[in-house]
Amino acid sequence: MSGEPTIVNQSRRWILALLLVTSGFFFLFLAWICFWPWPAPQREEIPWEPDAIVVLGSGDLVRVREAARMAERFPKAPVIITGDSGFLEKGLLERGVPQERFVIEPDAESTYENAALLVPIFEEHEVERFVLVTNWFHVPRSEAVFRNRFPRVAFVSTWEAASDPLPPWDRHSQRREKLAALYYWIRYGVWSF
Repeated sequence: MSGEPTIVNQSRRWILALLLVTSGFFFLFLAWICFWPWPAPQREEIPWEPDAIVVLGSGDLVRVREAARMAERFPKAPVIITGDSGFLEKGLLERGVPQERFVIEPDAESTYENAALLVPIFEEHEVERFVLVTNWFHVPRSEAVFRNRFPRVAFVSTWEAASDPLPPWDRHSQRREKLAALYYWIRYGVWSF
């Protein structure tokens, strides 16, 4: 009788096996967050004159430079700045983009809110195609959110290329983007992988 496994011993083995498997998945998840690179987006040509240039808010000069480049390339398109406290507007003014081109949406605090709060602005300005300005590491999630919110509106994302080697800000941000993409998948059902 002592050689036969008891129900208690079998339960302990199952619990131990479950803990080992869970720990393995947790460490793989951490390795993915910390060490696997975030996919570099593929640049597309902008095949049309956009109805607007949409700049997602951040305190980031990279977006200012790219937005100024797009504003110069498409001088008739309004520049819609969403979720910014004035940093992008100031930077674009300093780079010669006239203030009368700006449409400011100041309230968004996330990529999801950027898209949601642009609905009335897009309707007012009859936006059917636009250029989306963001960072390279933010492209997958921002494209997924905007495709989800505006399935019938054409857009092309644009960004300033990543430096090689990546600066600390970009390394940290690509890790954060992985977590944000998972959160958006769970919270909003938006798949960005």
